[in-house]
Amino acid sequence: MTKRLFLLMGVAILSVIVGHAAGWGQIAMFLWADRYQPVSVPNFDQIGTPSYYVLLVLRQLVVYAVPAFLFISGFFVAYAARGSHATFTWKMVGKRLKNLLIPYFIWSLIIFIGQAFEGVFSSPAGYIKQILLGQAVGPYFYVPVLCQFYLLTPFLIPLAKRKPAILLIGSACLHIGAMSIHYLGLLNVDIPGITWLTALWPWSLIWSTFYFPWGIVVGLHSSEFKLWIEEHKRWLFIALLVLAVLTVIEPEVIYRTTGKDYRFNPTTLAPALYSLAFICYFLGFAPLTETWFSRNVQQWGRQSYGIYLLHITVMELFARVVRQIIPGMLAHQVLLFFPLMFIVGLGVPLLFMKFIRNQEALRPYFRYLFG
Repeated sequence: MTKRLFLLMGVAILSVIVGHAAGWGQIAMFLWADRYQPVSVPNFDQIGTPSYYVLLVLRQLVVYAVPAFLFISGFFVAYAARGSHATFTWKMVGKRLKNLLIPYFIWSLIIFIGQAFEGVFSSPAGYIKQILLGQAVGPYFYVPVLCQFYLLTPFLIPLAKRKPAILLIGSACLHIGAMSIHYLGLLNVDIPGITWLTALWPWSLIWSTFYFPWGIVVGLHSSEFKLWIEEHKRWLFIALLVLAVLTVIEPEVIYRTTGKDYRFNPTTLAPALYSLAFICYFLGFAPLTETWFSRNVQQWGRQSYGIYLLHITVMELFARVVRQIIPGMLAHQVLLFFPLMFIVGLGVPLLFMKFIRNQEALRPYFRYLFG
């Protein structure tokens, strides 16, 4: 199971990069179209083209990545709590938070400095808010969410040991309740406090309540989990295929009919269920053959936090360079721009981490930069 978890971490970080590279492809398609054809932007003439649908499917089918990271984080904290008397102490919580927050603060500060060079400033309160809510760049929302789960871990572990069914049912009800807010909004149902609650998205853990506790329960009861997967192998595969199709269709239909954009994240029913099915099927049946690729994917999984923190800024800088110097590349979103963005998003963080690790003077700072 451990080997498959690291493999899933590697696949998840690759999926994050795929999703963001495809997102940059859509930016080139709609917002930067004036760089390669005589139009004003935003321009949506390319909606419905083959390139549009390829990028759409790529972005939508990788929505399982953040749920997978949350599940794996929950699974790993369960290791420290195996046995009848073992638990996850506040000292352990502090260590996990330290490993997360020091690199997060450093790279958020670097991003703020970069913005300042471009003339973009915020007030001290604004910077504090961005740090607390993970708003230095969009994907950083994951860090405050995971920190909240870690702070709850000393309470979740005992419940997962004594009453795992209650923990799973309760977290599932909270998760479904959060998702129902989106559907009620589609029906124009007014709910007191809804504006305040939705303003916290995606920072609040309420939108991803189930995955971390599920990981804890599976970590404590992994043998039962593996048996359940084996017994339901055929139906799980069918569900994965059906939910993959619905995951592409449902958010796109909502967007086109209402203008409300719930795409590219698992905050509606089909993507959330697809994420669960993907994680289950992968952990049960992902091949473990030792190949160059599988070994590297597992290694990338171990380095996933550093990749996560660096890749979005690296990709943005590369995209800006392409826009200014070789704008013709933007016209080939699928065959050229997307693959190059993916290569840069993965390759540059890996090379930079390798450089820091190989420099004797810099090696002691590696864990502060990348966790």
